Amino acid sequence: MKCSASTCLPNSAFPLSMLSESSLPKSKLAYLEQTTDSPYCLLMLHGWMDNAASFIPVIHELPNSHCIALDFPGHGLSLHRQDYYHFVDYVDDVYVALNELNLSKPVILIGHSLGALVASCFAAAFPEQLSGLICIDGIGPLSLASHETSTHLAKAIRQRQQLKPAKSFAELDYVVALRAKTNAISTENSRLLVERATIQREGLWYWRHDEKLKLSSPLRFSEEQAKQICQAVVTPCLLLAANEYPLLKPDYIALRQQWFNNIQTQLLSGGHHLHMQNPHATAQLLHDFIKTIV
Repeated sequence: MKCSASTCLPNSAFPLSMLSESSLPKSKLAYLEQTTDSPYCLLMLHGWMDNAASFIPVIHELPNSHCIALDFPGHGLSLHRQDYYHFVDYVDDVYVALNELNLSKPVILIGHSLGALVASCFAAAFPEQLSGLICIDGIGPLSLASHETSTHLAKAIRQRQQLKPAKSFAELDYVVALRAKTNAISTENSRLLVERATIQREGLWYWRHDEKLKLSSPLRFSEEQAKQICQAVVTPCLLLAANEYPLLKPDYIALRQQWFNNIQTQLLSGGHHLHMQNPHATAQLLHDFIKTIV
């Protein structure tokens, strides 16, 4: 289905972003695309419980770039998995998507949060498929101390028995306001995420996302495995870190940076969704980095 952002996203603050809404024929992964004659493609991977719309503000600032923003399974308009969600399966999703897209131009992978972790792992496993890697407020896979493995496994299994059914909401504006407050983003940006993440049935609003996404993945990489993955990334990498995000601390960034072969880091004002809060500065850094590799 081809449409403009002003048609597909009627309340969007970004009417000039001309996007098409599509899904891959085999994997059924949904995606937003801005098609241009750019010599490269930016493949964008969103964060946990977000969706492809999180990249609309940045795409709006990159009018000359060919951009494809995926919805991971269980998110946005993509189908739910029949089974549970394991981190490494997202790496497979990217591999499948690139095979189906069959792009005949250099690909630069951009990931935010969960998407950045997935992008890092993909770059380590399939360096020949990428020309660049851009990580937004996330770097390398999550890791766990080896002695915590059994405890984490037990916790993750117990969670499966405690999963609650999805809530419903009478007013979409309430959901928009709630998401804006939770993620410290504007109402306009919250609406971008929420409108793609909800569906109305019998007068009530429900989240589209799979409730199983709230469950922890039973197994995580050890610190040594995470280090090996980061060291295997030979693709030029740019890390954009937020100065207001407490989980990505300077000492953590410093350690992970040491594991990469070719990485530069930029600190931007904003919180975890800095690419939505500060899209112009984000896009400028992306543009400057891309010029050095394509």
